[in-house]
Amino acid sequence: MYIFDGAMGTMLQAAGLEEGYCPELFNIERPEVVKDIHAQYLQHGSDVITTNTFGACGLKLEDYDLQDRVREINIAAVKVAKEAIAETKPTARVAGSMGPTGRFLQPLGNMSFDSIYDTYREQAEALIEGGVDFIIIETIIDVQEMRAALLASLDAREAAGKTKDDVQIICQFSFSEDGRTITGTPPAVATTIVEAMGADIIGINCSLGPEQITPLIEEIASVTNLPISCQPNA
Repeated sequence: MYIFDGAMGTMLQAAGLEEGYCPELFNIERPEVVKDIHAQYLQHGSDVITTNTFGACGLKLEDYDLQDRVREINIAAVKVAKEAIAETKPTARVAGSMGPTGRFLQPLGNMSFDSIYDTYREQAEALIEGGVDFIIIETIIDVQEMRAALLASLDAREAAGKTKDDVQIICQFSFSEDGRTITGTPPAVATTIVEAMGADIIGINCSLGPEQITPLIEEIASVTNLPISCQPNA
């Protein structure tokens, strides 16, 4: 069993992140702040720390006109995380975070599957190049977006000459109070889809608290023997 860390965004805000500033740019412009946050989680028992890259794909970085710096930002984030581990808890591991793009695929939105795939592929390649132990695709509310992100991660891992022994891929969905994703997929169906595609670990994060997530985790466990991750809201 691994104990993951907690939130990054609220910690960055407490450390001075101002409204309108890109959180992921801290990896380059204020790396000491990010490293200190990682170190705090490690000191309090985390076995895996998650990179400050939740919004570091090209489509999200467009909001800050930073879409040309995807590789730079992601590699810097992994470097900071590894430095914190080396100085605080050398046995810990790094998970490269990939969050939602904020866009919907057709026909719900105007994005093609290929465009979503491409943005995740670019980020996954950078995280793997940086040296992550896991890629964690998290807070995903649309199974089609998860399919694109997972396929991109699998392809990036293969292109880098890595296997699941080197980099494990975690697929974490977010569910609403009705027990389905925003686009209507229940946990068992989502699990079956990503397991068939090649996910290494499947789970849930965000949106709901421990009591609400427990039956959804049980539903996942009823249809898979893969390891399960659970990161509920506090």
